[in-house]
Amino acid sequence: MYAAPSKGSSVSSSAYRSTAALFRDVAAHNGARAAVRHGDTELSYTELASAAGGLARWLREAGIGRGDVVATVVDRSVWSVVSVLGAWSVGAAHVHLESSDPETRIAALLTATGARAVLTDARNRPRLPEQTPPVRLLDASSATAPYEPCEETDPQDTAYLVFTSGSTGVPKAVDVPHRAVLNYHFGFWRYLDPITTVDSFGIATTFAADLGLISVFGALFSGARLDIYDRDTTLDPVALAAELKKHPVEALTYTPSLLEALAAQHDIGALLPGRMVVVAGEAFPPRLAAAILEARPGLHAVNMYGPSEATVAMMLHRVTEPDIRRARIPVGKAIDGVDLRLLGDDGRPVPDGTPGVLHIGGVCLAHGYFGDQALTGRKFTHDDAGERFYRTDDLMIRDSDGVYEYLGRADRQLKVRGNRVEPGEIESALLSVAGIEQALVVGESPAPDLPTELVAYVVASPPLTPEEISRQLRTVLAQALVPSRIVVVAAIPVTANGKADLTALRTLAQDGAVPSGPTAPAPRTDTERFVADLWCSVLGRSEVGRDERFMEIGGDSFKALRVFAGLRRHSPGLTIGQLFEYPTVAALAAALDGADPAHTDRSAATVEL
Repeated sequence: MYAAPSKGSSVSSSAYRSTAALFRDVAAHNGARAAVRHGDTELSYTELASAAGGLARWLREAGIGRGDVVATVVDRSVWSVVSVLGAWSVGAAHVHLESSDPETRIAALLTATGARAVLTDARNRPRLPEQTPPVRLLDASSATAPYEPCEETDPQDTAYLVFTSGSTGVPKAVDVPHRAVLNYHFGFWRYLDPITTVDSFGIATTFAADLGLISVFGALFSGARLDIYDRDTTLDPVALAAELKKHPVEALTYTPSLLEALAAQHDIGALLPGRMVVVAGEAFPPRLAAAILEARPGLHAVNMYGPSEATVAMMLHRVTEPDIRRARIPVGKAIDGVDLRLLGDDGRPVPDGTPGVLHIGGVCLAHGYFGDQALTGRKFTHDDAGERFYRTDDLMIRDSDGVYEYLGRADRQLKVRGNRVEPGEIESALLSVAGIEQALVVGESPAPDLPTELVAYVVASPPLTPEEISRQLRTVLAQALVPSRIVVVAAIPVTANGKADLTALRTLAQDGAVPSGPTAPAPRTDTERFVADLWCSVLGRSEVGRDERFMEIGGDSFKALRVFAGLRRHSPGLTIGQLFEYPTVAALAAALDGADPAHTDRSAATVEL
């Protein structure tokens, strides 16, 4: 296996001008080795390089080259990988758009990137806007060609764009250069080299976020195998455990909330890889770390931290037994090429043991926000010596050994199921709904041991039902940004200094929420009542109507997993996909009873992980 920085190698990121050049060498060293697998489809490194080379030939013939942007809208498959490598081969930047997003959002993001070409599959082609750049359907009939990196690509050229939530209501695309990706890869392996070697990675999350790139880059830049799992598999602990047993992998990345949700329904040991589990995207609860180490004492559990603006992740910490007795699992130390500073409100460095705001500098930094120089100028600043830093607004503390711990946020940004969420983006979408006059979005946890959920408080005239509001939000927002709970109130109280009074607001919501409209028809059959009772238990509601939609009354992917576990005890043959295919109590009950639910609304509610 080719793993350039390990085994004492002196190879560094400066040895390559681009990620495409690195992959070319990896593929040449590992031609016959399995590179990527999805279901029954497996490509060797030679086959993967040839498929990407064929795509690159088409891009060149379409006039796509250095400095352009190529977008991908595909379901998870080997083509998710081919598309990235093909774009890099011609010197273009790549952006992966989540195929489960609303069509209006996909169209808006395509416009924002100025994509010169769109790569898609047969299922998603009809979801693209009519006015699009050249479209290429990716399938097994695509031509192949030698993989030839663009020689003109500069390390400072953009490698990829990744969208994060925007506080102004518009998602922002982080612009990441090749040199930052290369620095991450080599720094990642140098950190791991004393700990372990890894020859296979699994990706259980979307390709459209940084979390998935940990596995993608970890595998394809080192000669390891990348196993890609469908959404349905990642939401079904039994199916995922069976997949890992049939096709073992040595490394796998989870958000803490996903792993805890899966482990609540299945043996956590069966959900873990062979050598290393990487936990990222959220604070790592000590209770989860304890469960991992107890289930698999020899497994390396690594906590990773890093905003998109600092390229995937740039701090790591291997969890040990003493860590699980701490209040917080450390996020560790920085990889090579990263400069960290903790600054106080006065902009001066704080001493060890004192909280401060983390600022990140070094080779890891993104260029900024694609097409938004003003925002880039506000978030990326320079010190007196001219060194560039990104202000994370993450509050941290550093001990005398230089190990960092995450304390929380200095602003309103939230982390929900591993997704960065700016409440302002959701509030902007809420205020675009006719009739909504005020909106406030906060993060709340239903119970101390449960993950943070998005809750929206709105003032509307005339009153709208939460279901109506949720339905409209789903046409413009990604699934991860739709609040789990929407509360219609008569007013949003404020404190003496004019800020929202959250304590008074929650009391108002409990005691005087605006009625949500007519009562929905009650369940009629025993199976409908069984489904409704299960939904009530998971959603914390006293009743659910037979025609209400799970995802519109507070449901999300993790709550769906709990519903799925309860339903499968009733119907062992049920799949997680069916749960989303039949979104109402009536439709799902009919499916469970074996009736033809064709008369019900079967529009699928997709989820993003």
